[in-house]
Amino acid sequence: MLLIRLLLLQDAVNFCIEQLGRGNWVHVFPEGKVNISKEYMRMKWGVGRMIYESPVTPILVPIWHLGMDEVLPNEPPYIPKAGKRLTFNFGQPIDFNELVADLRRLKVTDEEARKAITDKIEEELLRLKEKTEQLHSSHHSS
Repeated sequence: MLLIRLLLLQDAVNFCIEQLGRGNWVHVFPEGKVNISKEYMRMKWGVGRMIYESPVTPILVPIWHLGMDEVLPNEPPYIPKAGKRLTFNFGQPIDFNELVADLRRLKVTDEEARKAITDKIEEELLRLKEKTEQLHSSHHSS
């Protein structure tokens, strides 16, 4: 599994496109960095670029998790803590074949394609976030 922070034209994005073209698994955080403040962050278009430019259109499995910042806080001392409550929620796989084909048929610009794909991912992740928060609170209530 590859954990890579993304920016649109980074070598890391190119590497991910290569890996996806080979049918390999790539795991990314589409915000492009660790979200310490837990505020809304727009997804980076690099993830849309990876899907649009991959020779093999990948299937995306959205994942949302809560509680990891309790297990390993983002401030010193960086010592893992046991006994914390975690919730990992895996969404339905997203097949981008139809969307990518439509974008190519419409001859949109690369920028428009990246944005459309990234927007779809963001919509799905926001839905999954809401479901995960509900699960977390119902399963870990005091």
